[in-house]
Amino acid sequence: MNPIDQDISQRFRNGDPDALHAVVTCCQNTVFRIGLKLFANQDDAKDFCQDVFLHAFEKRGRYDPKRPLEPWLYRVALNFGRGRLRRKRSLSLIDADAFQHVDDRAVRDLVEEERRVAVQKALMQLKSNYRECLLLRFECDLKLEEIAGVLEIPPSTVKTRLRRAMAAFKECYIADGGDYADEL
Repeated sequence: MNPIDQDISQRFRNGDPDALHAVVTCCQNTVFRIGLKLFANQDDAKDFCQDVFLHAFEKRGRYDPKRPLEPWLYRVALNFGRGRLRRKRSLSLIDADAFQHVDDRAVRDLVEEERRVAVQKALMQLKSNYRECLLLRFECDLKLEEIAGVLEIPPSTVKTRLRRAMAAFKECYIADGGDYADEL
């Protein structure tokens, strides 16, 4: 995935629909994965993804085109997700049946799906600030400094949260019967 260049960023800020399309094309998979990790439901993640891009386009005047667009967009997505989770108030753990898409093609698909469900379940047990750091690091592939910018916290705090988040994730994953060595 190529980063969004300055020209597209500026055009996005100015309200160009073609630039919005380019931003969606570039970032939709990452924003969808963030939604999936936050809401643990594909339908909610799809709705979230669409709503994030609409919300970002509405708030484009707050974007500084001299800075990279992706970290700003991920901050918008996280803030939007936080608000939606607050409104939802009750966050249930994943219903494993919702993610069972087994067909007769391969047992491998079933094992992979079970692993994804276990990872998702472990993620949902983490504090939101830990989950957000892990999402930005591993789903968005941001560096410590970029995560610090998105979350508006010092890089040292990001490093601490990531270390604690990984330890908490490992504990939750193993407690739910996952084999952590397979995930490394």
